[in-house]
Amino acid sequence: MHTFRTIQHSTVQIDLGAIKNNCTVIRNHIGKDCGLCGVVKADGYGLGASRVASLIGQNASMLAVYSPDEAGEILNSGNTTPLLVLAPVHSIERVHAMYRGLLSGQLHLVLHDIDQLKSLLRLANRTRVPINVHVKVDTGLHRGGCALEDAPALIRTVLRDERIKLTGVMTHFISSVHDEALTKLQHERLTKVLHAVQTPLPDECIVHEANTAATARWKWTHRDMVRVGLAWTGTVPNGVPAISGLQSVVSWRSVLAHVKNVSKGEQVGYSGKWTAKRQSRIGIVPVGYAAGYPMGVGAEGVRKGASVRVFDAEFKRALGDAPIVGCVCMDQIAIDLTEISGNGIGCGVELISTNASSEATLEKIAQVAGVVPHAIISRISPKVHRTYIEPSLEVVTPNQSREIEVA
Repeated sequence: MHTFRTIQHSTVQIDLGAIKNNCTVIRNHIGKDCGLCGVVKADGYGLGASRVASLIGQNASMLAVYSPDEAGEILNSGNTTPLLVLAPVHSIERVHAMYRGLLSGQLHLVLHDIDQLKSLLRLANRTRVPINVHVKVDTGLHRGGCALEDAPALIRTVLRDERIKLTGVMTHFISSVHDEALTKLQHERLTKVLHAVQTPLPDECIVHEANTAATARWKWTHRDMVRVGLAWTGTVPNGVPAISGLQSVVSWRSVLAHVKNVSKGEQVGYSGKWTAKRQSRIGIVPVGYAAGYPMGVGAEGVRKGASVRVFDAEFKRALGDAPIVGCVCMDQIAIDLTEISGNGIGCGVELISTNASSEATLEKIAQVAGVVPHAIISRISPKVHRTYIEPSLEVVTPNQSREIEVA
C-alpha cells in the first residue's frame, strides 16, 4: 500500500532573479526617460507583497497598491520607494503606517474628486506637510476618477493650495488589450485635459496612463511613467505581443498522491464529465479549487482542457505534459497519465510551469480558464506554502544552475 510521501501538498516557487530580469527588460523597453511604477496590489498578485516589492522597488521609480492596508504592509517592511495608493483615501489615523508615509513624503495618494480633496485638506491641516496627490481623470472607464469636465478645475485647485502637492495626473485604459481606437481616444482625452488646465504643471508632476498591455503594445502611451503589474511576473495578457526577454516568475509544484487504471468507457470525476476512450492510467494531484486552482479547466468530451507537467520524484527530469480530465475538485485534480512513462505515486507535478514549451504555463492555463493570468496567481490560497529563489551572485556557465533556493 502506498502512502502520501510529502509534508506539504504543494508549494509555489517565486523566482526573484526572474523578477529582477523582468524589471530590467521593461526598463529597456520603455527607455531611460520613462519611469517604471511596479504594481504590487493584492499581496503582490499573491506572491508576497513585501518580498517582491523590496526587489521591484530597487528597480522601479515608484510602487503602487490599491488599499491602505496594502500600503501599510509595504511601509512597515522598511521599503523606501515612493508608494502610490490607488483607492480613494479620505482620512488616515496617526497610528497607521500611512501617516508616517505622508510625513516623510514617501506616500502619494490618488485624488478622485473634489469631496476627497476637501477631506485631504483637513488631513493636511493635521500633518502640516503637503500631501502628494495624483489626480485621476475618468476618460471612460468609470471606475473612479474625476469627470472630464471637472478635471481642469480640480487640477488648478490643487496647484493653488500649498497644503496639497500635485505629483501626478493619471488615467486608466478600458481595453488596451484589444481596442487601439478606444485607447487612443482616452489618451487624447487626457491630453485635452492637460491643455485645458492652462497652467504649467510642476516639474515633479508625472503623467501616466499605460498598464502592462499598453506598455507592451504602444509606446505613445508611455508618457512620463508606466504602471506595470503583470509584466514583472513575466507575462502579458492573452492577445498582447510579449515583451522580448521576459522570464516566467511563478511555478506551482505538488506530487502524485494516487494512481489507478481506468477501463475504456469508464467515467472519471464528479458528474462523469470525462469518459476514458481507451484503457487509461489516471493520476490524482492533491490540489484543487480550495487551494486556488481554477475550476472548469478539465477536459470534457471533445473539449480540450488545461495540462500539468509531470516529473520524476526529484523534479530533475520532465516526463511530459498530462491533460487534466473532468472536474477540478475541492482538493484533487485528475490527470491522464496514459501517454507518460515512468509515472507513479510520488512523481513531481507542476501545476504551473515556467517552461515555455509546456502546456502548463500560466498563460495557457489562463487562456483555458478564460481569465487574465494574474487572476490565476492572485487566487492561490495564502495557505499554500511559498518559497523564493534568490538571484545568484555567481558568474553562470551554460551548464550551471542560474539560482540558489532559500525557503
